[in-house]
Amino acid sequence: MSSKQGIKDIMKKYKNEWLLIKVMVVDNQGQPAEGEIISHSKNRDEIYDAQKKFKGDLYITYSGKMPKKGYAIAFYG
Repeated sequence: MSSKQGIKDIMKKYKNEWLLIKVMVVDNQGQPAEGEIISHSKNRDEIYDAQKKFKGDLYITYSGKMPKKGYAIAFYG
């Protein structure tokens, strides 16, 4: 595992991937600000499987583009 980094930096490094991040610091609004990457993958299911092995404050996010307003995404798995 790598050391603590800003969430935005992690998302830039692992562009267009699902991320499992151990939250180390939250901002004044309670949002993850810094963390440690635990796992990353193009496959969302791999991240959910990895999550089962860890406890604590975890953050799962996707680092790619979000759909435009009015569009929806459906996941199948």
